[in-house]
Amino acid sequence: MHPRKFIRDSMGFAFAQYVVRAALMLRGLVAARLIGPEAFGAWSALQMMMEYGTLPLLGTQQGLDQMVPPRMVAGDAAALRRVKRAALFNILLLTSLFILACVGWVTLGSSRLLGAWGPWGLVLALVCVAAINLANYQTSIQRSHGDFKTVSGWMLLQGAIGAFAGLALTPWLGGWGLLLGWTAGCVAALVFSTVRSRANAPMSPTVAQEGLDLVQVGFPMFVLIASALVMRSLDRLIILRYLGNRDFGFYSISMMAMTFLLYMPDAVTYVMYPRLLRQFDEDGRDPQGIRDLAERFMRISSLIVPAFSAIVFLAAMPVVELLLPKFVPGVGALQALCFGAIGLGFGNFASVVLMTLGRQTMLMPTAFVSIAIGAALDLTAIKLGYGITGVAWATLATYAINGAILLSMALTGLGLSGRGMLGAIGRLFLPLALAIGLAWGLEHFLPGADASLWQRMLRMLGSMMLFVGLYTVAVRPLARGIGIRQMLSEFNLPVISPLLRRFGAGASSRDKP
Repeated sequence: MHPRKFIRDSMGFAFAQYVVRAALMLRGLVAARLIGPEAFGAWSALQMMMEYGTLPLLGTQQGLDQMVPPRMVAGDAAALRRVKRAALFNILLLTSLFILACVGWVTLGSSRLLGAWGPWGLVLALVCVAAINLANYQTSIQRSHGDFKTVSGWMLLQGAIGAFAGLALTPWLGGWGLLLGWTAGCVAALVFSTVRSRANAPMSPTVAQEGLDLVQVGFPMFVLIASALVMRSLDRLIILRYLGNRDFGFYSISMMAMTFLLYMPDAVTYVMYPRLLRQFDEDGRDPQGIRDLAERFMRISSLIVPAFSAIVFLAAMPVVELLLPKFVPGVGALQALCFGAIGLGFGNFASVVLMTLGRQTMLMPTAFVSIAIGAALDLTAIKLGYGITGVAWATLATYAINGAILLSMALTGLGLSGRGMLGAIGRLFLPLALAIGLAWGLEHFLPGADASLWQRMLRMLGSMMLFVGLYTVAVRPLARGIGIRQMLSEFNLPVISPLLRRFGAGASSRDKP
């Protein structure tokens, strides 16, 4: 694919990610206000179960991402079709087993989730799981074929219908309106992706050796993704288990904020993976061939994501008081967790680099260690009585530790070692430390914290402007040499571009037009 077309499609995908996140955040905010913390906690718990619906695939989709591009390059149409059909068989079989296991659990067991929704609620959730797994098969293949429009369209359709149909039904049906809207969105988006991918994604499954190969090849990456899912939900599982639906509802607003912030680095990782694989092969599997590209994206993410996280931190209290007054007990958790996006983003991208370099075996022990650290920190926060705010700070620490470990391994694979590697990690995390310090200082020392709500809204805007100015000056030296102006001419990102232009004002000569 031509570089400029790749960048346009990548930015189109990133834009779709943000549109969907914005729509779902709007749905979440309105629904939370309408149904309250207890019911919103029950809805969030059901969403978490649906997230776990991708785990039974055991790496089939990740294997598909890795096995399709080489067969396309080789021009072996028969081998390419066998891989795709074997992947479909795996997905249908493993999704069916997951559904049967859930039916058995509903029949024989009991839980807060079952008590809140009953069996029919879980049935609709499982329909969503099946639709998403099938659509992921199709969109994975389309992405390997360079078709990001189908991926973006599927995401926009699912998010738009799920969000706005849910919003329309919630005033009358409560949480059930959210579930019915999301089910409609998943089914409609599956129809769309099926039509768009019919030339590339066969819908006739077959049993073949390639099915086992897909699991074998994709399993290390699957462990990474599964562990990332566990890390992202471990705090929620612990809160749900020990504190219940109400506190889980308070905590859910922090998850909405962090998920939105995370989608910029996640979108970059999603579109960069096939590009890194292809460039690595074209350069004779030389790590130096992808080093500059990987480092540039890491550095840009390290500058942008903490800035937006700090803005969310400063806006949290007055905005929640204005829009969701019943959820004010969750503000402390929201302020802590919004900074977790950069740690997770670093970890995900570093893992993709390690997969590209063939060092995937290093991911599994790191994942298990990080989960153990997260569980220990979260449970300690609960036992010491720090509640959901303590869990949020413990989770932020877990994300940062995991990201630093994975970054050190990725940078080592790219040729850095010793002080050079430690210095690079320090530079990547320095903007996060600066953002936290500046945001905390402005929140606690700027006068007017006890004024009326509308006066505090003005205070919030002033603190944001102060933060942007101070942060820009502080991180400007870290932006030199990235080539930001050149990338701006290709990306043309709204909102981010003005901030990056200020960062790049003193950039190196290669930034000059």
